[in-house]
Amino acid sequence: MARTRSKPKPKPTTAKETTPEPPQSTTKPLPPSTTNPPKLFVLPKDTSLKSRIVTLENPANGAPSRYYFCPSMGFYEFTRIAAPKKDCKSWLITPNKTTDNELKDQHAKEETTTQEMDTGAGLGGGYVTNKADIFLATPIDLLFVVLPALAPKAGAKQGEKQHFLSFEDHLDTLASISRQWKVLLSQHQDLKDMIERRMATVSDTVTAGGETMYRLSHEKLIKVLTKKAERMCAKGLPPSMEEKFIKTVLEVPVMNVLRSDTFTTTSTPAPSDTQTTTSSPIPDFSSLDTHLASLAKLRAEALALRSISDNISRKRGHDEDEGAIMEREEKKRKKEEEEKKKKGESRAVKQLKKVDTSGMKKLSSFFTKAGKKS
Repeated sequence: MARTRSKPKPKPTTAKETTPEPPQSTTKPLPPSTTNPPKLFVLPKDTSLKSRIVTLENPANGAPSRYYFCPSMGFYEFTRIAAPKKDCKSWLITPNKTTDNELKDQHAKEETTTQEMDTGAGLGGGYVTNKADIFLATPIDLLFVVLPALAPKAGAKQGEKQHFLSFEDHLDTLASISRQWKVLLSQHQDLKDMIERRMATVSDTVTAGGETMYRLSHEKLIKVLTKKAERMCAKGLPPSMEEKFIKTVLEVPVMNVLRSDTFTTTSTPAPSDTQTTTSSPIPDFSSLDTHLASLAKLRAEALALRSISDNISRKRGHDEDEGAIMEREEKKRKKEEEEKKKKGESRAVKQLKKVDTSGMKKLSSFFTKAGKKS
């Protein structure tokens, strides 16, 4: 019997060999998205270290709005500049070490922290925003911010004279609007001085008991607003504002005048009294109001004529297409009859139609009369 070599027994496997440890990843996982991401602000230079972002009522609509307040330079409103929605852009925001240290020192001195400062100091290695928005701080006249406290109440009767009030009474009214105003007025004396100077430009004043009393003057307020408007228009408005607020509003509509069976396009000239006259220190807008009223009437007439022309055009097109519609229906009917006739034919008839009968006589030729024999 031949001898055979036996195979060596396999070595016993250890637990380390059967379950190797996975290699450790050196990449750091991304942190989850925050519900309050940081925002990019463009702030003015040389502002006070006590500057802050405050929430006040918007004087135009009464809604809470954010403002940047500097005790020495006044108020700034934020204008949001955003990229088009179709453009997918973002910002990479990284902290400035020097700025972070300054913020920490400032927090230690003032013993207060704000949400905006905490967000900037806690960026760590950086942050990527999902929107490329910029909030630009632009100066705003303090008069517009305090005007709600000076203007008459909503329930006041038209033409009713306001009472003269002391400056402190006006400040109490302003402080009652929001808690932010109360804090600002209690902490910054310079703000009170700025408010009083702006109030004096639009108010009538009297002196009673050695104290100056103020009451809002509509004439002075209109003069201030007029100067602002003139200064804004001195070098021309931006093209977008010119197109939206002037050209579009003052554009004379194109009229479609019905003549027999056709429409001719005519343009109505603008009235000759569209020039704004200033017979008094306050601008007189009566001629402009008259012109706007005439434009509104012309637009209504143009809309009515356009509606009539559209109805006639649709009716004429319907009459012209009626013959074509009937012709298409007749073709469709004939096609359906032919398809129905083809479906009714037997298989034998269909096969006979395929036979070549070019050399064959017709069956009727066998039943014709024979010719006379010569």
